[in-house]
Amino acid sequence: MILPLVVIIGSAAVVSAGMYLTLRGFRASEKRAAATMNGDAPVPSGNGHPPIARHDAATNEQLKHFFEGKSCAICHRPIPLVQRTGLKPGLMNPATHETQSWDQIPNENLSAALQTQVPLCSTCQVAESFRQRHPDLVVDRDRSAHDTQPHDRIVAGS
Repeated sequence: MILPLVVIIGSAAVVSAGMYLTLRGFRASEKRAAATMNGDAPVPSGNGHPPIARHDAATNEQLKHFFEGKSCAICHRPIPLVQRTGLKPGLMNPATHETQSWDQIPNENLSAALQTQVPLCSTCQVAESFRQRHPDLVVDRDRSAHDTQPHDRIVAGS
């Protein structure tokens, strides 16, 4: 008679603890989302990368409009419409081949950056930023012998 009571009380305790932790997580994510929407301070990265810039709605719209209908400077594919979530396109300085992700584009230099830099799709932006951060891990292969169409790629070292 005592064993079923212990099981019921134990189960109730576990379910209550789970509900408490879930609600606590929802409240924390709600606060982070509200801080992002209100344009609070940038999120510190702490890993040696430039800080993430949280753009206001007008800046996001300007960036979305800039990338609309453009093609990637590396792969020449059309850049898909920018969505609220997911990977975002970036920019590349054609002289230095340095890339900036969407979140690294500073608000104060936005118009100058959009005039002097070329657009990159999210895939090429991720690949090029990896190439810049870890050049020792990247091997460029000549694929023209294997493909019927050679890739028209901008090499970071040239």
